[in-house]
Formats: sequence, structure tokens, C-alpha cells
Amino acid sequence: MNQLLILLCQSIHAFQKERGSLCLYLSTKDEYSLKKLLQIIKTNDLLVEEILQFAQHEGKKINAEQRKSYNKLQQIYENFSSKAQFRDNIQLKDIDILQTTSLYTYNLIVHLSYVLIELALFDESNIPAEISALSNYINWKERIGRERALGIVGFALNEFNSEQFRRDFKILLGEQNINKRSFLALANERQKQAFDSCFIVNRDIEDVHKQMEADKIPHVNAKNWYDMVTEKMEMMHVIELAMINQLNDQPLNESPMQCSIPQEDQAVILDFPFFRNLSQSTVDELFRLSNIRSYKKGSLLFLEGEPASRIYVILCGWVKVYKSTPDGNETVEQMLSTGNLVIESSIFTNDKHFSSAQISNGAKLLSFPSSIYRNLLNKDLALALNSLKYLSQTSRSYLNQIDNNKLKSSKERVGWFLLKQFIEQKNPNTILLPYEKTIIASLLDMKPETFSRSLKSFKNSGLSSEKHQIQIKDIKMLCHYCDENLSTHCQFKNNHSECRFK
Repeated sequence: MNQLLILLCQSIHAFQKERGSLCLYLSTKDEYSLKKLLQIIKTNDLLVEEILQFAQHEGKKINAEQRKSYNKLQQIYENFSSKAQFRDNIQLKDIDILQTTSLYTYNLIVHLSYVLIELALFDESNIPAEISALSNYINWKERIGRERALGIVGFALNEFNSEQFRRDFKILLGEQNINKRSFLALANERQKQAFDSCFIVNRDIEDVHKQMEADKIPHVNAKNWYDMVTEKMEMMHVIELAMINQLNDQPLNESPMQCSIPQEDQAVILDFPFFRNLSQSTVDELFRLSNIRSYKKGSLLFLEGEPASRIYVILCGWVKVYKSTPDGNETVEQMLSTGNLVIESSIFTNDKHFSSAQISNGAKLLSFPSSIYRNLLNKDLALALNSLKYLSQTSRSYLNQIDNNKLKSSKERVGWFLLKQFIEQKNPNTILLPYEKTIIASLLDMKPETFSRSLKSFKNSGLSSEKHQIQIKDIKMLCHYCDENLSTHCQFKNNHSECRFK
């Protein structure tokens, strides 16, 4: 049942983000904000589809009362869609920013939050007191989301000059304080532990609040305000997911927060070089606030410019790391798979993402707060050394990819890529292209038609292709495209006397 609660919690968070992103675009009208908003909408629609299909696959986990609550979801989403048709073509619509903000808040997010709490309450294994605390926490976070939207409008359109606007803003801050106090009063020890281990006060936001209390007009850039509050919202989302994962009938004399990662997944994760030789206390702390989620093809992990609040580890599948070009195209920087971290730069710095990441094929990812990881780096030498080694290896691999694209012809790049896949897949005389040809072409810095022509040029050497499957009569035909980096992983070189890297 927690799976549905987590999906619904993610949906609420996603629409809170869409509301803030829409306010930013309507206030600034810049192309970057529009592009970010359109990608968020696309990801939200995929998440809604997953929620509405939940009963088809996991229906046995829903009791009669929960099913009544679950059935409300489709009506809520459909009602919102009918009133928010602007989402289909935002740049061509004249949208009233205040009415739209209200639509997200009162026609969607508030109702979804009610259903989430109902679903949790109708599960007899849950502890009612925990749900009461969670409800206040969710309401607190939602009011911070409204603060993000209202602040964007205020800073972009100079609404803080209005006494009425400042009064409304201060009322919202007062409601936040009530929800926060109620949550802390109701929370048990393990909920407080989840909160205390992640929550960090943002001094810049607090300075704005102090100026408001002193009846001063704060002067903040709308984009900076969006980034600041979004970082806070992402942090609070980590905490609410942790508290949902805690919902069970666990006796209070047990460990206050047990790891939610299955043992079989823990074994796989700890076998990755990045996680080897860690102390048990580090492993326990890392897994305690981690979660594992399966993603559909096309799901967006994050966008360039967003706060790097989480670190993702790929358990299976493929993730595309890319940049959007000014003309609307994409440049693929990396294709990452099992054992890779997605945007590992956030390990050491509390920075923004310099690229975007999207699920290329269905993937299963482990994620945890980057702030927790940075804290553990100071305590565990093995973790710090693993991090440095991993960063060194991935940096070298990325530079090799850049060198290949700059120094080799298109045919040489395709030959190198095919040989790399053959070495990794270890299938005799068969290579399966791991992702779409358009992505391969972008990764190799060429147009799709150039990739197709280069692939066809291998036919005279005995290569044949059909969709995503490549057949090769003799792998030696690709040895010409090998380099020193690939040769270190080649399991066949000792069988070839003419191999130049032996």
C-alpha cells in the first residue's frame, strides 16, 4: 500500500513544482522557463498515468475503504484537466496567473492531499498518531509551495509594494507556523528523527521572512526566489517520503527507523565499487533515508538549473544525461547504466544540475539526499576514497568520449561504439543496441542519417542489422577500432595473436 502513497505523494510534489514553474514562466516569459515547464508537465502526465493504472496491477493491496478513496483520484485528475486545458499549449494561451495558481491549489493539490491521508488512515496496520503528524507536515509543505508561487508573482510584478499583498503573504507564513508547530507536537521519535536528519534552515528565505515581519519590502529576483524555495521543497519532499515509508505497525520498542531497502537490493548495491568496504554505521545511515523506485521510459529525473538535492544510483536500465540547445534540440552528454551515479558532481557541492537527466529505457534507481551523503563523507574514509576513485574513472571515460568525437571519423566512432557494446554484452557475434539510434547518434556527435550511413558501410565487411540487433560474422572486423581504454576490458584479446594491445 505504501507504494501507492509514495506515488501519490510524488504526484502532489510534482504538481506543486508545476504550479511554481508556471508562475515563473508567466512572470518572466523567458524561453528557458517555458522549456523547463513543458518538460515538467510531460513528466507529471506520466506519473498520473502510473497512479491511475495502479489498481490494475496492485488491486489486491487495496481494501474496500481504500478503493473508495482511490476511485476519487481519476475524477480529481479529470476535473483538473478539463479546467487546465492551457497545459496543452501554454505559450499560445492568455493565462491569468492568480486564477491559475488557485486552480492548482484548490482543484487539485488540496484534494490529492486529502485522498493520500484517507488511504493511509484506512490501512489498519498504520499508526493513527503518525498519520496525524504526517497530515500536518503535508499541509505545512503545501503552504511553502504556495509561498513559492505567491513570492514569484510578488517579486516579478512588484506586488510587494501593495499592502494587501504583503498582508496575504504574512497570513500564509502564519499558517505555515501553525502547521509546523502541530507537526512537531504530534510527531513521534522516528518522525522527528527523519525530520531532524534532513531539515536545514535556508537563511536567505528566513531573511525575507524577517523583512516581512518588520514591514519592509524584500527585494529578491523572482528566478532566485524560485530556486531557493524549490531547494527547500525538495528537501521537505525527501522527509515526507521517509515518513510514508515508516507507516507500519512497528512496535515502538524497535529501532525507530528501519531500512526500507530490501535485502536483495542491498546486496546488489553494496557490490558496486562505489559502496564497497563501508562501515556498517555508514551503510545503515545511507539506506535509512534512501528509496528505490522504478521509472518508465521518458520520465524526467531533473532539469538543468535545478538544485542538486538528491543523488541517483542506477540499479538497472539507462539514463540519458543531456543539454538542451538554443534551437530546441538535445545534445546527449552521457548514457549511464547499472552501477553509475547520475550527475555525481553533487556529491561534494551543494550545487545546481548543469545538465538534465531523463529515463531512456525503463529503469530502477536508488536515490538519497545529497546532504546526507556529504555528511557521511566526513565520517567514513572508505566512502571518500570510493568517491574520488569513481569521479576519476568517470571523468576519464567522459574525456575519452570527447576525444573520440573530435579526433575520429564518423565510421571510426561507430566502429568503436559497436566494439564497446560487444565487449560489454559478451554475446557471440551479436550486438544489441542498448537505446534508440537517435540517442546513439547524438552521443557520438553526429546526425542520425550519418549514423545510419556509417552503419551501412560495414555491410561489405559482414555486418548486418535489423532494428536494434547487429549481427557480425567475425568480431575481428571491429578490432581495428579498438583503443587502449577498450582493450583493458576485452576478454578476447588473449585469443588473438595479432592484438596490438597485448
